[in-house]
Amino acid sequence: MVQSSIVIPTNSSVASSKRAVDETEDKTTENEKPQEIKRPRLEINEAGRNRNKRLFGVLLGTLNKFKDDTEQTSEVDKKRREINQKLQEKLDSEKRAILEKIEARKLEKERMEQMKKKEEEKIIAEKKELFEVEQKKMLANFLKTTTEPNLYYLPDKLTDEMSQTIEKQVQDALAAKRSFEGRREMRMQDSRDDDKLSDNEDD
Repeated sequence: MVQSSIVIPTNSSVASSKRAVDETEDKTTENEKPQEIKRPRLEINEAGRNRNKRLFGVLLGTLNKFKDDTEQTSEVDKKRREINQKLQEKLDSEKRAILEKIEARKLEKERMEQMKKKEEEKIIAEKKELFEVEQKKMLANFLKTTTEPNLYYLPDKLTDEMSQTIEKQVQDALAAKRSFEGRREMRMQDSRDDDKLSDNEDD
């Protein structure tokens, strides 16, 4: 008869084995960490320092040149803006002057047209008045009926009353003509004065 035996580990034995495995893994992990690479300290000799100074000088000179160019460009832009502003002000002033001239010419044209219209009206009225004066003068030597329309006639023989009527009509016609000529002369004088005043304004 074969005897068999089963060994049941205790809880303490299992825990000890587990700790041993963990410690082994930790050691393995520590051994696998890459070692830090230390960079060698650069030894700079006198020639290297001089070279670095030259490079720094070149860099500083470049920065200063850029600064000077920037300041110069800003000054040029400022002057350009000032010139453009002055040109714009000059253009605005010239534009206003042109608009004022156009408006003045427009007003002058309207004034001349009004004067021309008034002059034409005066001429028409004067011609009408002259026609009436001449017609009155021509008809003054005739008698007229009291009916409408008036008929003008001249009898072969005139009575004293008829002669006096004709004489009065002639005198009235002459007075009307003298009055007309006086008014026409005054209008002509006023027109000449207006022309002189207009010429002085133009000057």
